Amino acid sequence: MNLFKSIKEDKKLVVFDFDGVLVDSVNIKTKAFGLMYKEYGSDVVDKVQQHHVENGGMSRFHKFKHYHKIFLGKSLDEDDIQMMSNKFSDLVVSQVVSSKWIPGAENFLQLLHKNHMNCVIVSATPQSEIELIIEKRNMNKYFSNIYGSPDSKSNNLTMALKKNSITSDEAVFFGDALADWQAAGKINIPFIGVGQAIRDLVMDNDESSIFIDNFEEIKDV
Repeated sequence: MNLFKSIKEDKKLVVFDFDGVLVDSVNIKTKAFGLMYKEYGSDVVDKVQQHHVENGGMSRFHKFKHYHKIFLGKSLDEDDIQMMSNKFSDLVVSQVVSSKWIPGAENFLQLLHKNHMNCVIVSATPQSEIELIIEKRNMNKYFSNIYGSPDSKSNNLTMALKKNSITSDEAVFFGDALADWQAAGKINIPFIGVGQAIRDLVMDNDESSIFIDNFEEIKDV
């Protein structure tokens, strides 16, 4: 199957998660979560990092609240969460801006742009931060809209459909995390999994999605 041809002919909106889908930045954030909890010891750091890896599409706001409650037995108010999010942002933004592309991702975006395909970002990264990263990486030209947290991915996908006045089957969502797959399934958007991790997680329970290792598998032929 020529995946690019199928997308060009059948889809009106191409949706991308960001970390791990377009940019190889997942490990950057894993290390940053470890640094955020370093003062609580290696056992807590290990639990935090494992949870982050297994729940890549969850917003950091929910993660901080979860980690404090489950691993430390403490509650966080909204001001605490925002302060932690700001500190986390300081740790990761410059590294994400300079991180490598997922193989073939930049060429694929250029191909979609050349063919006037409408593309958007739906990310768990906070709105202002993902907008800044996209701007600093000179990627704005590829996307008509950028959607970040605190809104959920399913809500942001729904907003993207409404804004473009299209149905779910006229879009496609490239993601790499269980939360991406679940959000796509919730509103019936066709899903394309990027990377081995998401393939291993859901492929046995999913007969309709497509899985690729990276975008070098998608050719304009």
